[in-house]
Amino acid sequence: MAEKGNQKPLVIATTSVLGSIVKDLAGDKVIVNVIANPAVCPAHYDIKPSDILAFREAKLIFYHGFEPWIKQLKEASGSTAPLIKVSGPWNTPDNLKKLYEQVAKALISELGLDVKSKLNKVLKAIDETAKKMKTIAEKYGFSDVKVVVMRWQKPFISWLGFKVVADYPPPERLSAKDIAELEKKGKEDSVQLVIDNLQSGVWFGEELARRIGAVHVVLTNFPGTGEGLNNVTRVMEYNVAQLVKAVENYKALNEINHLKNQLAIYSYAVIALTIIVVIETLILIMAKVRKR
Repeated sequence: MAEKGNQKPLVIATTSVLGSIVKDLAGDKVIVNVIANPAVCPAHYDIKPSDILAFREAKLIFYHGFEPWIKQLKEASGSTAPLIKVSGPWNTPDNLKKLYEQVAKALISELGLDVKSKLNKVLKAIDETAKKMKTIAEKYGFSDVKVVVMRWQKPFISWLGFKVVADYPPPERLSAKDIAELEKKGKEDSVQLVIDNLQSGVWFGEELARRIGAVHVVLTNFPGTGEGLNNVTRVMEYNVAQLVKAVENYKALNEINHLKNQLAIYSYAVIALTIIVVIETLILIMAKVRKR
């Protein structure tokens, strides 16, 4: 079912990931309503009365499969709209392309929208962005950088070539033993970056980085969490930019520490030389006294 008169079909997306994909493909042919706030984990979202109304008026509903509230919300609304599950991760270029293809298929079959041309353009743009990111990764030596990473960011970080020493789940799932092991591993392997996921909370990664002497960097998994982050491709580019800054910061920090060590060595050498001079002076004075 497409548009009736001037009425555009309402498409519900549980997250800004799915919402941005629908917008990229369908443009102004549909009205898109994103349910969950992109700054928090969708699994922890609390249903609002306005969500029930939106579901009731929807012509199509997209969800990932990790939203525990989706079926309850659909039942409460009495919605008859098709519920389309778009499964799989999205934070590597190839996986993102699969999500676009799934959404495009549903827009064509359920709403009769012609999005094939737009899909081809988007897939090409993703490939071009992937090449740019790989070039940046090579330029800044990501493959030489050891990291500890929040699990939801691991696929992207591995794709960029970083050396993943360890990963960790959402902080609320960590035990005291897990935390101790991560800290030990980070120190033993001289980890340079601790990479966090904004939507999972960042306090743990920040503290771990402080304890092991690494740089803490926060990435996002969802569009809409910053200016210009209107789709996942832009999010990937933003995340790469944050990683470049973090790598450069670590290099600068390492250089500062190196200079501090050199200064400390120089200071110790000056002190030692001063002591030697004083001792030699005392010896000379004592020798003169004895000759008298």
